[in-house]
Amino acid sequence: MRFKIHRTLAEVMVRSKSEVIISNLLFDRDIAFEYERPLYAPDGSFYLPDFTITWRGEKYYWEHLGLLERDEYRQKWEIKKAWYERHFPGRLLITEESGELSQAAMKLITNHFS
Repeated sequence: MRFKIHRTLAEVMVRSKSEVIISNLLFDRDIAFEYERPLYAPDGSFYLPDFTITWRGEKYYWEHLGLLERDEYRQKWEIKKAWYERHFPGRLLITEESGELSQAAMKLITNHFS
């Protein structure tokens, strides 16, 4: 699958317009993040969280789910979600694709990083 790359206010290149929205909201609020930084579990397995945020000494991992209507995507997500729950409980933040993404992302930011 080929992705179009988008530039954000933070001068980070991301894969989707929705990730531009999230990146710009984090940047506007001075919340430092890394995009698709490899996250390794103790067993050596790893994933690339969309955003890794360090807040007050704690790391959080934000995944934006853009294609849940696709069966294969949804199945892979369920495996990935279980991996997060097993190795990084309580550290996963999730948004889903919708026309209300900006509001959902702001609510998540307000609830976790204020």
